[in-house]
Amino acid sequence: MRPAAALLPFLMPLPATLNAQVGGSAPKPDARVAAALKAIGVDSEVDDDGDYKLTLRVDEDGERTQIVYVISSTERYGNLEIREIWAPAFKTGGSLDADVARQMLLTNERMKLGAWRLYGDDDDQMAVYAVQIDADANAEAMRSALQIVVQVADAEEKEQTGKDDY
Repeated sequence: MRPAAALLPFLMPLPATLNAQVGGSAPKPDARVAAALKAIGVDSEVDDDGDYKLTLRVDEDGERTQIVYVISSTERYGNLEIREIWAPAFKTGGSLDADVARQMLLTNERMKLGAWRLYGDDDDQMAVYAVQIDADANAEAMRSALQIVVQVADAEEKEQTGKDDY
């Protein structure tokens, strides 16, 4: 095992030039996302941020659906260009319950793709499941990422709220 000091360069924040968003000032939908979604037969709408909003069926009979966002803006880390896909599960209504937070962290440890996050502040906080994929991911990789986001977020939404709000 390496000494902790040897890991310090890897723990330092990335320079702004490596962590900057790719693209200009006005949000534009990424045509690569549109092509991948079209190839797998998924309909979407583009929101004001230029992101793709999807409503996907969770079950065969369509009783449960899940909203998913495929983010058009990407981030670069060295040679990697990364895109985020996320789905809301539930609003926390303030602080996230400690037992729920612990369970989500345990889920994160088991997952190989994606993790739970909290978006927003205070009473407007939401638990979302997010994955990061290569910005040039092909249609099948997009399908796989969408499937895991939908399944994980919807299962947690059902467990926490018993509803189908998202």
